[in-house]
Amino acid sequence: MPITPIRGTDRGSDPAAAVPLVSGALPLVGHLPAFMSDTVSVLERGYAEHGQLFRLELAGTSMVVVLDPEHRKELLLQPETALSISAAYPFLRSMFGTGFYFMAEEEEYRRQRELFMPVFHGGPLRTYLGVMERRTRELIAQLGDEGELELVRTCGELNLRVIVDCFFGEEFGPLFADDLELFETFSGNVSFLLPPGLHPVRTWRSRVARRHLQRLTLRCLAQRRAHPLPAPDFLQSLTESRYRDGTPVPDSASVHQALGLVWAAGETTAGQLAWALADLLRRPEHHPALLAEQHRHLSPDAPLTVENLHRLTRMDHVLYESERLNPLAVLIARKTVRDTVVGGHRLRRGTFVLTSPYLVHRMPDEFPDPHAFRPERYVEDPKAAQRLFGFGSGIHRCLGRRFSRLEIKTCLTLLLRHYEMELIDVPRPVARLAPRAVTAPCRIRFRRRPEAASGGRPGQPRTGS
Repeated sequence: MPITPIRGTDRGSDPAAAVPLVSGALPLVGHLPAFMSDTVSVLERGYAEHGQLFRLELAGTSMVVVLDPEHRKELLLQPETALSISAAYPFLRSMFGTGFYFMAEEEEYRRQRELFMPVFHGGPLRTYLGVMERRTRELIAQLGDEGELELVRTCGELNLRVIVDCFFGEEFGPLFADDLELFETFSGNVSFLLPPGLHPVRTWRSRVARRHLQRLTLRCLAQRRAHPLPAPDFLQSLTESRYRDGTPVPDSASVHQALGLVWAAGETTAGQLAWALADLLRRPEHHPALLAEQHRHLSPDAPLTVENLHRLTRMDHVLYESERLNPLAVLIARKTVRDTVVGGHRLRRGTFVLTSPYLVHRMPDEFPDPHAFRPERYVEDPKAAQRLFGFGSGIHRCLGRRFSRLEIKTCLTLLLRHYEMELIDVPRPVARLAPRAVTAPCRIRFRRRPEAASGGRPGQPRTGS
């Protein structure tokens, strides 16, 4: 039975109460304390007790979790007028205002989507690859022959440099070079499903960081407007963008769009890159085959190309498997705009309806032997990768997923080519209600491969004459 909005005003009794309730709810606060401190454990309990449809109560707010293919597909395809994404993520409004992307009215949302789409497709990706390779090689030169690095910090700093160069322009990189902590403070107001004002000190710090980032971005917009490029980039497109009636989009709106793009790309890509490297280092038995694949398809001296990277299918399968087991998005949420039927149960307006990439990716009906790290599953079932939705799905699927995957693949390919690496710390996920990133510190010990030092191919040491 699909998700069906109900027209009319007959609200009746509380219908969500018929959806099975997860055990452990406390008086008044329900599951809120446990859900805030260890979100995944509460979701896993719900799945173990009730299967693919269950309910949580968070201090008087009902949250219905749907995991079966039919309902989660419907959840992700319903329009904003039925199941609202903007109402489900109130922190985005406090960070970027009411006119940003899917916080905006339908026409403005479509205008912004049309503005963003060319950034992530076709020719720009080839240009971005050069930036990704250059920044990763700079990191390798900075690291030297051997030592230790902290995974979360290294991935965050590398990714920030890449996305600023790609979306703002390389000339603006120095403005943001040391601002990773500023972006982290800005992100400190992220409060999924709950009002951001619950943490007033964190909210104040986030607003201070936002004002500083806005000033930097305004400088970039003004400079690009004064010195336009022959081939416009994303930043220049912002300075030239107009509404449908021809009115120029004010810089106050363009700043939110620019910062929103950098924030979204930074949160997702840096976190998924850290997991991909951690997952790869936990399984060194895959390294020889990955290096052999590089040996077959990549020249040690030539720059990377989109075509050559596309041939590294074994690396693709490793990255898919990391995304499957460790998606940053534990939950994808919507909020009912009017009374809605889900799974035969009538839900009142204002009920949260959730699905979980983390749980679905570990369901045996979707992925056999779900807890095992098996990159070969994507050879056995070529459609398996299409069932992943760590980057979302439906009408709000992440526009930047190709950019993110290209950056992760580029970074891992070069790091694996140059270094033998091992984990010093066990990678542990963030447990609280937040993106399920790797918890810092997570240290890695690295040593340059002999063949990298001598200029040989990966896995093929070059001997002297």
